[in-house]
Amino acid sequence: MFRKGGSIKLVEKGYLLGGRYKILRLLGEGGMANVYLAEDIILCKKVAVKLLRLDLQKDPQTIHRFKLEAQSTSELSHPNIVSILDVGSDDQRHYLVMEYVEGIDLEEYIQRNKPLSLNEAIRIMDQVLSAIICAHQHGVIHRDLKPQNILMDKMGNIKIVDFGIAVALNKSTMTQTNTAIGSVHYMSPEQARGSITTKQSDIYSLGIILYELIMGQVPFGGENAVAVALKHFQEPTPSMRQQNIEIPQPLENVVMRATAKDARDRYRSVVEMKKDLDTSLEPSRRFEPPFVAEHNPNKDATIVLPVVDGSVKNTAEIKQNLKDSNKSSAWLSNFKKHKWWWITTAFAFMMIILIFIFALGRKDYVKVPELNNLDEMQAKRVLISRGLRVGKIYHKFSSKIKNNHVINVTPKSGTSIKKYQKVNLIISKGDGLTAVPNVIYEYFEDAQEELQDLGFKVIKKEIHSSTVEKGVVVEQNLFPGKKVVADKTKIVLTVSKGGKTHKKIKLRDLKGYSLKSLKDYIKDKGLILKVIEEDSSAPQGTVIRQDPEAGTKLSRGDCVTVVVSRDNGNILIKKYDIRYDSSSDRGNGNHIQVFISDDSHKFSNTYVDTYITTDKTISVPLDFSSSDEARVRIVQDGKIIVDEDIRK
Repeated sequence: MFRKGGSIKLVEKGYLLGGRYKILRLLGEGGMANVYLAEDIILCKKVAVKLLRLDLQKDPQTIHRFKLEAQSTSELSHPNIVSILDVGSDDQRHYLVMEYVEGIDLEEYIQRNKPLSLNEAIRIMDQVLSAIICAHQHGVIHRDLKPQNILMDKMGNIKIVDFGIAVALNKSTMTQTNTAIGSVHYMSPEQARGSITTKQSDIYSLGIILYELIMGQVPFGGENAVAVALKHFQEPTPSMRQQNIEIPQPLENVVMRATAKDARDRYRSVVEMKKDLDTSLEPSRRFEPPFVAEHNPNKDATIVLPVVDGSVKNTAEIKQNLKDSNKSSAWLSNFKKHKWWWITTAFAFMMIILIFIFALGRKDYVKVPELNNLDEMQAKRVLISRGLRVGKIYHKFSSKIKNNHVINVTPKSGTSIKKYQKVNLIISKGDGLTAVPNVIYEYFEDAQEELQDLGFKVIKKEIHSSTVEKGVVVEQNLFPGKKVVADKTKIVLTVSKGGKTHKKIKLRDLKGYSLKSLKDYIKDKGLILKVIEEDSSAPQGTVIRQDPEAGTKLSRGDCVTVVVSRDNGNILIKKYDIRYDSSSDRGNGNHIQVFISDDSHKFSNTYVDTYITTDKTISVPLDFSSSDEARVRIVQDGKIIVDEDIRK
């Protein structure tokens, strides 16, 4: 069943855990448990199995935490929280079965893709916040939020894991034996002090995660866990805008408020933080002032040693650091009493060092290596391997160098410098070109927001349009898909003001108009003309019917259809006067149907199907091209009123 893995026994590949889960391979080793990829032989799907380590199976506190994770997570059902599928034990070893998330953790994703775009950072953070909202609504505080506990699948979906040190809000949240639990880089000041943890403790960790998403690194670093923890409650979170002025002030405010030293200055809930984050890029918040905390944190509080962070290597050394920290005030007082003695001693000491350096001569020098076109991580490794240190990282656009690759270094490659000197890297942000989106037929406000989010400057131009709704974009000056530098490009959007207000046009009776006179009239009134030719005994090119009827009120741009005579000696026009009968009107008028049988029409087809509310004359063209006989039938409200045979 087991094989040795360092000092820890691991489960053999192929072992059937609990008679159901076939172990495939080890996914990772943790301080409390190991995680394996397994196959559920009943459901035939891959799962992740978290198995308590053998050396901890008799530790009551560890077993309690392990069971607590199962209990905490099983109560939470959310698309961004990993699901617990089963809980059990095998040969007295406790295990959890969870859904398998095929992908990487957020820490690795950040390192691979930094710097992330602001929209991408917010997209990821929104999913994390949604998950923690669910946890808090169910009374669960995570207490160990960090990118390593956030998984991302291949579609970019987030899953939060490891509720092993979560606690219920209705239980005591004071950490046991006054020991802080959590990862020091993401730990709130109250956790570092071993104080009570609340929802605001999770909010602090969320703020640190958001900082790392945006900046590509955590805000506080140090040689050991104590140094980092001290910074968490003694130093303000570094300003992101001082490092990158392009970061909007409202977005920085979200981070600064979430990571306020005093929990009272933080968001009251994750829901409030999410709402603030989701509007942080809106133009209306562009001139928002920087966040200022109202309460002063207690900088003299006692720090408690975190137990989960792996950066602590020597307990004795840490205790000594704490001792030295507590004695700093006494030392300062002693220094003031013997100030001149200290100054003289320090000066003499510095002179000895300078003489020693001068006597020793020139130290080892090394040439700055050629780093151009290497990616950022490769360049850093090369510098360290040559005994040099990584200096400041600058980012700029480049049309020649790929994104996240070195453009240049300072000092220049080939320059001889002392070992351990810093070398600054200039890293490419890519070509900086953005494809112009197609915003035609979008409302101007939506189009403006979309373009400004991409960095474009938007200029609005308005025109009248009788065919496009007011406020809708009808034209843009740059062709969609064209790649340009967004923050240096202005896009002119032509927006509809709607149609001009014109007086209504009362349509004349156009019957008898020649085609030329008709076109002149239609053009003068701003109407649209549609002409249909029809065989008629009327003079060729004259109007014989119109639609709408004479007297109808029209607007500019409306269509008028006319039927114009086409000279044909074989066409006979028969006119029938139809009397309106109010007694048979059922509300729509009299229903009139005309049927024709001649060389152009079949008697079974309806030639005219209309309703009349007044007396009306109907013209019926009869085609005698190849025969001398025709027939006409007219039906009014179901009664035949005309039925005659006609000869040429």
